[in-house]
Amino acid sequence: MSLRVRLNLFITLLFISLFACSSFYIISNARETVGHEVESTAHLALKLIQIAFSSDSIEKNEKKQLKLLRALSELDQTRHLYIDIQNPDSKLIPDKEFNVLKNTNAPEWFVRLVQPPPTEIRQWFYSPMVAPIGVIIRADPSDEIDETWNEVRGVLILLFVFIILANLLVYITIGKYLSPIDRILEALSGIEKGDYKELPHFRLPELDRISQQFNHMARVLLESKAKNRLLTQRSLEIQEEERRHLSQELHDELGQTIAAIKAVAVAISNNDVPDKEHVDSSVKTIVQYSDHIYQVAKNMMHRLRPSVLDELGLIKALQNMIDEWNSRQDDIFCHFSFSDIPSNLSESLKISLFRIIQESLTNALKHSRANRVSISMNKIFVDRKENIGLTIEDDGIGLDENKTMSGLGLPGMKERVEMNNGTFELTSIHGKGIKIEIVVPVNI
Repeated sequence: MSLRVRLNLFITLLFISLFACSSFYIISNARETVGHEVESTAHLALKLIQIAFSSDSIEKNEKKQLKLLRALSELDQTRHLYIDIQNPDSKLIPDKEFNVLKNTNAPEWFVRLVQPPPTEIRQWFYSPMVAPIGVIIRADPSDEIDETWNEVRGVLILLFVFIILANLLVYITIGKYLSPIDRILEALSGIEKGDYKELPHFRLPELDRISQQFNHMARVLLESKAKNRLLTQRSLEIQEEERRHLSQELHDELGQTIAAIKAVAVAISNNDVPDKEHVDSSVKTIVQYSDHIYQVAKNMMHRLRPSVLDELGLIKALQNMIDEWNSRQDDIFCHFSFSDIPSNLSESLKISLFRIIQESLTNALKHSRANRVSISMNKIFVDRKENIGLTIEDDGIGLDENKTMSGLGLPGMKERVEMNNGTFELTSIHGKGIKIEIVVPVNI
């Protein structure tokens, strides 16, 4: 069930409840009004009859009393009332048919709801001239019910029409303002397919904020996609460059050295009369070439993965790398400090931290123009969980605001941090160096 239908159904139920409560109030008020009107009319008629019989001229004149009784018997058309007159022995005026609620035009259900309790008043009048006279007054609420029905029917019809029109208006309005949801869903589906189309502005403020956030998300995803494509391309280029370099080094260093060893060995074998001095010289040459091969292979393995990282651990590997880096630099110095680093770091985390610091030193040397680099690594607790906090600072020229994350070094570092579920934060003021703060969990 769509949101539009749900909202309209909810509003419809509210309108139905309003109609029911209003109808209950109107009918209850009508019932009370009819009851009071009928009862007050009956009592008013009795008071008027009492006044008429208490008159001296009527009380002492039998003819006038009979004339008054005859006049009362002719009140057939009296509104709300049926009047019967009788004496103790017989009825002076025959009972008129009491057809209460027989002539009403209101529907039966309305009559049952507003019909008041039966009202009947009996009164005996005593006079020295004639026998006691009894007056029976019965109330008939038919006319009052008809009037009330005419009023209530108009109000109920007006209320019903208002509810129908209001419900229709709400349905159209909700549909109009929620129609952008379909465009939002279409745009989300497009993002899933790689289409980063932005949404327009919407008139509804809530949906317009969603649109702006969606557009921001689309732009960020598009930028991230471009950066990832660039990183992937650069990674492939680095791999090919590394392979080319290794191939060239194998050819230039190992190939030539092995060829030289082979040449020395052939020279020894071609000597018919071995000369000890010549043999010793050749052996010495072979040993030198072998040492050179070993050193070349060691350098190649260190470039692929520093062996000290496996042999002595992360801290010792970092100290050796930074010491070697400092020994090769004259104008810049790196200060390294650490505290309470766990020894049970995962292989992925160790190599990531090593490569991040290695890349930061390369960036500082190439771009920072700094005199000093400071690297500190400590164990910290975040939400009671062990984390490694790494801070890298320099006093160089910093980065331009528009080029903060340009290039490949910093995005590559950030990628390694995020790969280990860490956080990467860079702050830079142009002309005052940069500061990188990294936090990575020890156990992922």
